[in-house]
Amino acid sequence: MSLFKTLFRHRPPRHYALLDDQNRCRMLLTAKERPHGGRWVEIAEIRLDWIGKPLPGAGLQQRSDPIPQA
Repeated sequence: MSLFKTLFRHRPPRHYALLDDQNRCRMLLTAKERPHGGRWVEIAEIRLDWIGKPLPGAGLQQRSDPIPQA
């Protein structure tokens, strides 16, 4: 039964923010996979008051790959 659970386990959605050239949040998204294109970064939670502002350091998830530059 563990093989069945491994093959069909549910992945929780993750949260992402789209950053502009000044590192301000332009869009928030919840998805199962990281969006392609743009400067999307994974964040710990979604807060609507982050839109138009720089993300707080505590909001960013620890990532192994660098933030892509536009």
